[in-house]
Amino acid sequence: GPLLSTCIDACQRGCVEIRAVQAQREQEGGGALQVELKDAGDARSALTEADGAAQRAIVGALRAEWGPSLRIIGEEDGDDELATEIASAVEAGAFEPLRRDLLEDDIYDTPELDASEVIIYVDPLDGTREFVEGRLENCQSLVGIAIGGRSVAGAVGIPFPSGDLGTEPTIVYGLSDMGAGFIGAPLARGPFPLECHTDTTKFPRPHLATGDSTADIMEACRAVSKKKFGGSNVVYGGAGNKILAAALGEVACSVQHKYGGPWDVCAPEAILRAMGGRITDISGDDLAIYSPDAPARCNERGYVATPQRSKRTPIDHDDLTAALRVAPAVQKYLGDVQ
Repeated sequence: GPLLSTCIDACQRGCVEIRAVQAQREQEGGGALQVELKDAGDARSALTEADGAAQRAIVGALRAEWGPSLRIIGEEDGDDELATEIASAVEAGAFEPLRRDLLEDDIYDTPELDASEVIIYVDPLDGTREFVEGRLENCQSLVGIAIGGRSVAGAVGIPFPSGDLGTEPTIVYGLSDMGAGFIGAPLARGPFPLECHTDTTKFPRPHLATGDSTADIMEACRAVSKKKFGGSNVVYGGAGNKILAAALGEVACSVQHKYGGPWDVCAPEAILRAMGGRITDISGDDLAIYSPDAPARCNERGYVATPQRSKRTPIDHDDLTAALRVAPAVQKYLGDVQ
């Protein structure tokens, strides 16, 4: 309870920082955004001041709250200057205490945690490319809790629920296999796609959410899903956004062939499972990325996320992954990343 509560509060602070950067961007005419690429030539590796500000707010507050014994891994940990800045701010007492009581009425007794088994995974701004391009409804801030190599809880912050600064942030949180909730503005999206996401006449259900990748593996995944279940493909940005879309029942399935790291999937996986959904890699195996000794390149085995089955979301998870496993392009791809 208290650990997840502080993650929710930290996630809220991350959203505040992201919105502040966007507000400044709009005030200065929409072009005042410093962008660098972690991987030259790959727009998906974009890094902005919003990423750094949110990482500072989230990681710094959690470190100040729980001390050095709690292991926290953030996507931007490779920035040594930022890490030094965060450490100095923690030592200087620059962070206000996080709230430990947000879930007092929802979660009662929980077992004592062995700190050595706990890892907090932070993606301060999931959907940086979308943020740069102004597709703000795809942006999220992710704080996930893994214990013993398994995603168990998390908070997904949505800084722009309406796609702009007009609505205050929403935090969706979940405790795996127990339940989920939200704090802040009720989501206008879902439980089924809005017109701003898809036209259901042009794009009939069931909906498969993917990114805009044209890689052979993704073209094969789209083709397999459509052949077996019908429906159509809808494009969502951000790993967390795709998984949340499945959790909310906006789509019948979300597929991505690779993602950056455990910070991309830990929080949304917990929420998806809390809401009765499932997530595996493309071959149907559990995600194996949350342990310090995770298999090499397991992030390149991607994910398949499905909500609870219903008339509007009829895709059976096992049926889909079984069909994907025998597709030649999928077999070739998975063989290459072994």
